[in-house]
Amino acid sequence: MFSIQNTLKLRNADDAVVAGKVSKKLKYKRKAETLKQAIGAVVTQLRVEKDWSQAELSVRSGYGRPWISQLENGKVNPRLELIIAFADTFRLKLSQFFARAERKHLKRKPTALVSVRSKKRS
Repeated sequence: MFSIQNTLKLRNADDAVVAGKVSKKLKYKRKAETLKQAIGAVVTQLRVEKDWSQAELSVRSGYGRPWISQLENGKVNPRLELIIAFADTFRLKLSQFFARAERKHLKRKPTALVSVRSKKRS
C-alpha cells in the first residue's frame, strides 16, 4: 500500500544505510547547561549507546534528521509530543527520560554556581 509516510520512511531508511559509524565520544561532548541542551544530550547518549545514526533515529522516531540534529545540539525547545516519541523510541518511561535530562543538567549546574560565587567574592 502506497502512502506518503511509507515513502518518507523508505527515503530515510536509505539515508540510514549511507550514514557512517557513530562516534562514541559524542555522548561526552554535548553541553547540558540549559534544560534543552540536557534533553539533547540525553537523546545523543541514548542514540550512541544503541549505535544508531541520526538518520536511523529519524526512521525509528518519525522525525526528520535535521530536527534531530538541532535537538541534539540544544538549538530547539522540544515539544512534549517530541519527547514522548523519543522516550517511546528508546523504550523509556517519560519519567525516566526526564530524570536522565535532569541529572545531566544538575550535574553541570553546580560548577557554574561555584564560578559565579567565586566571582562575587573577588
